[in-house]
Amino acid sequence: MHELVEAGFGDFPALTGFALAALRDAGRPGVSLWVRQRTLSLEHGRVCGQGLVAAGLDPGRLLLVEARDRMEALRAVEEGARDKALAAVVAELDDMDFTAARRLVLASQDSGVPLVLMFPHKRSGATAAHGRWRVSAQPSMPDPHDQRAPGRPAWRAVLEKSRLRPGEAGRDFYLELHDETPCLRLVSGLATATPRPQPRRLGPALAGSSVGWRRTG
Repeated sequence: MHELVEAGFGDFPALTGFALAALRDAGRPGVSLWVRQRTLSLEHGRVCGQGLVAAGLDPGRLLLVEARDRMEALRAVEEGARDKALAAVVAELDDMDFTAARRLVLASQDSGVPLVLMFPHKRSGATAAHGRWRVSAQPSMPDPHDQRAPGRPAWRAVLEKSRLRPGEAGRDFYLELHDETPCLRLVSGLATATPRPQPRRLGPALAGSSVGWRRTG
């Protein structure tokens, strides 16, 4: 089980893109479960079919569940984590205590189903997860064949906590998605280069109970 956390407010779209890339990179057969807490859907929007196709995923292999509150979301995640027929479980949660995290780790270990939890930037403190990553978007490297073409999606992921490799905690990873493989690859060149500041692109403001779509690039 791994936690993905916004590096800062407004990084949830990048967090979503990173989770989708990891889900695609895993390449596990079967249907995946995506659980989202309703408050986060209202604040950040939802993933949509076109976005899934653009990320290289089949929308027909993703089961979406929207929970009314955190407890309902955690129950859905735990039930999914115990289902060996699922390829993976991804969840959007506003927070979680250590006891709940421990229950999910045990459920995931028993079934062998990978579990990815996404949190807003305020997430901190102890966790039972195998790793916690702070994720933000990075400027793409230039396309080697056409300088005017958009580059590959890229992220900066800081390994904040690690139970498997505690000595690696605090290390920065610069990753980009390769469509040809497909896989996430470490980009060594970005580790030494200082990226130029980029304007943050946020979706339109949400009004009332309407829900916008989430840009994951």
